[in-house]
Amino acid sequence: MDRQPNKRKPGRVRAKAGSTSCSLVLLIAISNLSLPNSVARAQMQDSFEGGVPRWQLVESDCAAQLSLQEISATFPHGGQTCELLEVAAGNGTMALLAYPHEPAIVLNEFEPRVWSRCASAGLRLGVRVIFPAATHPVTGGRLTALLWGSTYNEPGQWQMLKVANLEKLLQSEIIALRQRYGPDLVLENPFVDCVVMNVYTGPGRFRLQIDDLNLQGLIALPAVGRPIPSSWRETWRWRLENLNPEGRFWSTMNRPEVWLQYQGESLPWLQSLGISGLVVGKVPSEEQLKSIHDAKLSVVCPPPPYTLAMDPQNATAIRGWLIGSALDAAQSLQAREQVTRVAQFPAALKRPAFGEALEQYWMFSRIADEVIVPMPDSMSAGTAREQQAWLRAQLSATLERGHGWVAINTGPSSQWLNQFREAQKLIDPDTSTGDQALGAPLDPLTMRAQIVESATSGSKGLMLRSFSPLNLYNQASRAQVASLRWTINDLSLWGPWIVAGESVRSPTVSRPEYTTTAWALHNSYLVIVHNLSAEPSPLLPPPLRNPTVNLASNPLICGMTVAGYPGQVRRLTTGNIEQLEITNSPAGIQWKVEQPQPLETFLVGENPNVVGFVTRHLNRTRTGNAEDQLDLAAYQSSLAAELLAARFGSATIPEARMQLIDQQRSRRLLEEGLQALRSGAIPAATNAAFQSLATSQLILADGQRVARENLASPQSSPFVLMPAALKYHWKVAEACARSQWEPLPIEGSNLVSLKAMLQSGWTQQQRLQEQAEMRVEWIPPREEAGPGLRLAAYQKGNDALRGGYEGASLRIRSAAAQVHSGQMVRIIARARIRSVSPDPASGLLVYDNQAGPGLGQLVRGQPGEVKEIELYRFVVEDGELRILAECRGQCDIVLESLATSVIQPATNRRGFATSPAASGNEPVFQPVMIQSGNDVAPADATTPREIR
Repeated sequence: MDRQPNKRKPGRVRAKAGSTSCSLVLLIAISNLSLPNSVARAQMQDSFEGGVPRWQLVESDCAAQLSLQEISATFPHGGQTCELLEVAAGNGTMALLAYPHEPAIVLNEFEPRVWSRCASAGLRLGVRVIFPAATHPVTGGRLTALLWGSTYNEPGQWQMLKVANLEKLLQSEIIALRQRYGPDLVLENPFVDCVVMNVYTGPGRFRLQIDDLNLQGLIALPAVGRPIPSSWRETWRWRLENLNPEGRFWSTMNRPEVWLQYQGESLPWLQSLGISGLVVGKVPSEEQLKSIHDAKLSVVCPPPPYTLAMDPQNATAIRGWLIGSALDAAQSLQAREQVTRVAQFPAALKRPAFGEALEQYWMFSRIADEVIVPMPDSMSAGTAREQQAWLRAQLSATLERGHGWVAINTGPSSQWLNQFREAQKLIDPDTSTGDQALGAPLDPLTMRAQIVESATSGSKGLMLRSFSPLNLYNQASRAQVASLRWTINDLSLWGPWIVAGESVRSPTVSRPEYTTTAWALHNSYLVIVHNLSAEPSPLLPPPLRNPTVNLASNPLICGMTVAGYPGQVRRLTTGNIEQLEITNSPAGIQWKVEQPQPLETFLVGENPNVVGFVTRHLNRTRTGNAEDQLDLAAYQSSLAAELLAARFGSATIPEARMQLIDQQRSRRLLEEGLQALRSGAIPAATNAAFQSLATSQLILADGQRVARENLASPQSSPFVLMPAALKYHWKVAEACARSQWEPLPIEGSNLVSLKAMLQSGWTQQQRLQEQAEMRVEWIPPREEAGPGLRLAAYQKGNDALRGGYEGASLRIRSAAAQVHSGQMVRIIARARIRSVSPDPASGLLVYDNQAGPGLGQLVRGQPGEVKEIELYRFVVEDGELRILAECRGQCDIVLESLATSVIQPATNRRGFATSPAASGNEPVFQPVMIQSGNDVAPADATTPREIR
């Protein structure tokens, strides 16, 4: 196809009314030829007057085809004709047209412009940049980048699209490329070789018109002394890859990076688990950097306080500079200063800047190259589904510039561990001393679930925050390592789609406790379906009153729309490739799994490269995964046995007998799995592990349900938040039954006098004054209720006041009561809801200073509803007990009663963060005065003007 728009036939360029005349264009061209050594700026135009069509369909992920392409006289933008195209597309995100032009340098003055018209919005104009000295690390071909400009948003009308600020766009893309592929890329002397347009507007057939292309400011490479082939038009290609680039892609490791907070583990061992990098608190020494480099790992660390001289080879192990953890708005200036300082490092030490933020993720994504979002702690208020929705919302901001890094706790928070240690001393004082012989409980399945939730939310990088070294010293730590290794193997299987694929519409699913995610890549689809029920423990089945009911008897039916012939649907969950029967429906295709697991993976498509990659991966990891699954099943089975012993003791009631039978079945399946593994029957071992695991999970889920039935919220007791600690719920209750509760007076807690509250030490603190209207006031007794304390926060202006840490605007702190280590405190309160934002992270968070906000109860509900508040806490050190309540997001709630009591449980002798508490940070509040509420706003007050 001829691509010479300056010729009359074909591809003639002719000026139109109101544009540069033909003679002027010719004069500029002659001037350029007469000044070969000067920088001459071309004004190339194509008015699409006659000749053959110019644009090429070069790439798509939606099986796009051009069913019509011609130079048409139908309503052009100007002149006599324009280019008319009809595109037929399936589901996807991209259908690229390319218009090659003479290779040109990247300048802000180069602003390609074109007029377009279409019945649908979404067309987007861009340019392609070539990095001539760089090889694509994955495909082995040349490295390219697309820089995007404006988007078509006036359906049915002619609209000019343009690409501006090319130098700034290129700089951002270079940063992204170095983050993705490392700092060693040679990205010098880039040039632009074509204009591109993404014409995908949705599935189906649609027409578009293109007219009046103006390559304003184009400076060809020869004008600056950089030669190009004289026959560049004939040799131009969209792809110039090595032989079988797709096969090279599928034979290369492509998966999200996984970093671990380093605690002194063996570096080769961590690398064998699949860990790709370490996070440390200071710059490693030369010797440490060499060890990290030799182990084929990378490291992220704070930048050095001064420029260091490093061995160039060892310095390549530094992946990036960590400019801060738990960053909030007050630290934004400090973060900017750090980034500015890092940018001035010598070229050998220039690395991306990483920062972990607690709020204002959009702002920090404009400061740091990569912003790390902390995954809400699994023990904090909110369901797993709500927590993933929150994570998706934050990643939508950070993914605009980075890869969407997420930080996940591999173990319980320090606040929860303190509660557990106190219970341990009470229940088993003879063996819980010294070197903590009983060890810390872990929840390896929740860690696995949160990694899955991060990946399916769009994250392409994970930072695992650990509070103790990974090891294999006991059953709990072995299960944790097994879960981590199994999950990283899954990430390696999903990696090509997560890293390079395009997200597509989520498939439908027949069971409400499951959620779905899908990506398209190289004519294939990867579908992940995982359990995300309303329970805080994600991979537990929904609690059942009858533990013998098998959820697997309810099949899982998935459906999705695919472009073209789908080929096969293969199930990859159990380590084998299981082909499933496909049925057609008006909405697309459907398939069914009779006995679904909490996490299912499906491959849709027939691409032989994809099938080969999946086959090789499963063959390589099948045996190791089976071993890890059996380790996990053994740990969960032991937890189920401990729970049954604590819950029922020697009781022989029918419920106990039924669950003991299930426990025996779990152990029997575990033995069968181990025997199958030893004999090399890997599919049988995997199946036995899954069945044993499911049976134990049902026992734990039923125990969790019963334990929570009499509590105001899961956060009321720390021991119902983690399966490994469920047994302590019953053991602590038994110990308290042999003692007696006593009143624990906190001055002013009766709320009868504002003066008494202030004199006894009640205080108020505020933050986010620029974003929220706030009010704290004492409410006198009235007919329907006694005295109360009103806490209200409403948004200012049009910007919504977010919940969670980011929306913590107002906090009340009570007077103190003296308590002693080993005591248990009970806090009982009642709150009347006036209004609460629909945001599930908004409400009144009530907690105490012994356990912190991470274990607090989030109070929310409908207007007029009265909510009970209940907290049971061990005192972890002698000193003060204070009760705190803070507004998160937009809410208006009245505390109407508050009472505390204390007990010294009988000791046995035998020969709660919401997200930010996991990091140990709390919002920075400013002290203010509490007001009296004789002029209280009406109970239905919902707007800022009613807050004084």
